[in-house]
Amino acid sequence: MTLNRRQAAALLSGALGSLAARGTARAQAGGTIRIGVIQPMSGPTAAYGQETQPVVEYLIGKINAAGGIRSLGGAKLEIVLADSTGQPARAAAEALRLVTQENVALLTGFVLTSEALAIGPVLDAHACPMVTFMASESASPFLFSLGLHNDRGYVQSMKGFIDFLGAKRGRKLGTVVTASSNYEAGQKFTRLASERLKEAGYTIAGDVPLDVRAQDHTAALLKIRALKPDVVIGFNTQGDIVKLHRARYDTQYRGAVFIGSTGAADPSLWHELGRDIAGQVLTRDYYSLALFAPGLPGPTNAFIDDVVRHARLKRSFGQFSMFAAQSILVIKEALEAAGSAERRRIAEAIRGINLPFGHPSMIMPRQNGLAFAEDRLPRDSSALMVEWTGDAALKVVYPEAFVKAS
Repeated sequence: MTLNRRQAAALLSGALGSLAARGTARAQAGGTIRIGVIQPMSGPTAAYGQETQPVVEYLIGKINAAGGIRSLGGAKLEIVLADSTGQPARAAAEALRLVTQENVALLTGFVLTSEALAIGPVLDAHACPMVTFMASESASPFLFSLGLHNDRGYVQSMKGFIDFLGAKRGRKLGTVVTASSNYEAGQKFTRLASERLKEAGYTIAGDVPLDVRAQDHTAALLKIRALKPDVVIGFNTQGDIVKLHRARYDTQYRGAVFIGSTGAADPSLWHELGRDIAGQVLTRDYYSLALFAPGLPGPTNAFIDDVVRHARLKRSFGQFSMFAAQSILVIKEALEAAGSAERRRIAEAIRGINLPFGHPSMIMPRQNGLAFAEDRLPRDSSALMVEWTGDAALKVVYPEAFVKAS
């Protein structure tokens, strides 16, 4: 009989399952809870791992210094780091190793949706929970994500902002062009955004996929300009965001409002573009989804200030750092609620998380707080909409409740 990759992984997982279960029990009795952290520390998405790993390490250290997990008698948290290299197959292999050989109680880390889907069978075989920073969907009942949901996160936030610009700012934005990175996540966003905007009465003038292998996006920008849109939206990789803005600068195109995904609100964007280019294109008719900005209410900014001052950051505290930090705080609250290092009990505790806005462990600016929906992504998956100012700072422009606060 020939086995496919998923079947083979499931069989191997089952064979080693009893060993993993015994390891988890020993970890609980020994006063240490091992957490597997799967990060892209090398490879094409290494910048995300390099940004978020120092935040993870700082918060784990802070939790331990404050007394550990009190419901487990002060049990300390231990990180077991694995490098996914940004590849789904490698991420799945590392998840299997962490669960069966390193005896971790749960997993976390920056994994893209494709990697999360590959890890799912390992989680299912061992009933091992995972809290990911960014995946936009989950096919496993044990995989939870702090990422923005494709529909109620990315698409609805952008659509709501387009509606807002028309109703409150008097901007006529009836014609839309989609320009997403041409890979799985970008393609899903484009299909869903086109459908939702058409339903709302907007005209989709065309789709201009951005080739992730292209050296620059001048040709794509010229195609966008020829379609004469009022607004351009997309779900893009960090590299494509940089190349698209360089093309805006090179062509001096001023004909449309551009709305970008969360990476476009990352401080590294100014560094990669250079101040001269960034100052001209990011501050003109450009808006981005974001998870934080200066002046927000609640514990958000005090928390960020603490991390920036005391963590050994290798890069600026960016939007992805916020996802990582919130994930670690969710894990802390779940472990306290579970009172156990047993994987199924941790999974149930994560499923039952309910952090209201203003709770010390709720640092994302979401008025409805944080709780997981049936799809294991946040029920409130909304995002801020921000614009860059000339001094490389972010200003909240939507939703209005946070505009007033900032």
